Amino acid sequence: MSTNDLINDLQQQAVVAPFVELYEIEKPDGTFAYVTPGEDSDGSSLQLYDYASNSTLRTYAPYPVTSGSFETKVTGAIARPIVSFSNVGNNFTTLIGTTDITLLVGKKIIRRTTLKKYLAGESADTEPGVQSVEFARQVWTISKIKSRDAVEVSFELKAPFDLKGVKIPARQIISNACPWEYTGASPTLSEADKCGGCTWSKDGSIKNSFGASDVSQKVYVTLDDEYIYSNAESYTDYTAAASSASFAVDAFIKTTGESATEISVTGSYTNVTNLVRYWQVVTAGTKAQLGTPSESNTKFQAVRVFSPSYSASTTYKAYTDDRLNEIVKSGDYVWKTKQATKGNTPGFTEYWRRADECGKRLQSCNKRFGFNAVNATASGSKGKTTLKNSVLPFGGFPGSKNFE
Repeated sequence: MSTNDLINDLQQQAVVAPFVELYEIEKPDGTFAYVTPGEDSDGSSLQLYDYASNSTLRTYAPYPVTSGSFETKVTGAIARPIVSFSNVGNNFTTLIGTTDITLLVGKKIIRRTTLKKYLAGESADTEPGVQSVEFARQVWTISKIKSRDAVEVSFELKAPFDLKGVKIPARQIISNACPWEYTGASPTLSEADKCGGCTWSKDGSIKNSFGASDVSQKVYVTLDDEYIYSNAESYTDYTAAASSASFAVDAFIKTTGESATEISVTGSYTNVTNLVRYWQVVTAGTKAQLGTPSESNTKFQAVRVFSPSYSASTTYKAYTDDRLNEIVKSGDYVWKTKQATKGNTPGFTEYWRRADECGKRLQSCNKRFGFNAVNATASGSKGKTTLKNSVLPFGGFPGSKNFE
């Protein structure tokens, strides 16, 4: 069967099957949500084989969607459709896996249309591995958020080839601003899914050459360009050390006794005075010479730590200074609390955010691509304060790009 079958169906005087719309929404993590407007189905999910891999069956859940202006024009301005999704009870944020819908700008919305008879399990269903019968697939990019309220979220879409407002050169040279999507060109992505020029791996992995072998290591860096290491590693207790104790460059230490304001799971505020902080020594010397580690003491640099594995029975803390919020490793990523939480699995939710984020500065790139392992042969090695000379991804700096 082919598109000719659809043409023959449409040329008949009687309606042979209802028209069906299917939407695929790209989420911030690169996966897709699959929905179909409720009025196009009998209340149950609809299924159609994947466009690229027609041996994979996609399930589209009924979801309130309204849209318009999907027409194709030969002349005049390129259509910019508006598509709206129900947001009653914040169900749209649940659908896309994050409360920050601004992360969807630049992501894809794919519209597939066919007749119900050609869906999987219907009368004219195709065999697995055979291209499904459907109209031309439409791939759109979310241009901007038109509106958002308690009832719905509306987006304006644009065609990938819509060049309205594009300037040449598109990238204006200004200081200290990277235009690329962080890990958008990660080597773990397929060529079709890559975007931009940031080739840093999504899971933070990097290979260090050592002799005839390569050692795979994980490098995580915060938005403030601070390394994140496992709290299971060795850290010398600086608070308990004698004033005559000596510390070498790149020694890792911890201090106890700093004050902070903790926000509990219930939202109450508590002043704590026993906060543990972690640091790396920049200048060698005795404790008496180095003084007290702090953000303003240039003889130290702050590092953050993560718990190696998530536990549903552990309460993960949050503070008024969110740089102090607790970090945990789950899957290939490290996650930082947005608010104190217990029993909520890390992910793009109201409780968690990625701890490994790019500060969009030259130093942010250098901390990653210039990572200089203390022990090049150890997969869990921490890094030195002195970075290696590194080659940044092509076009990374200088530059910026205007986004709608």
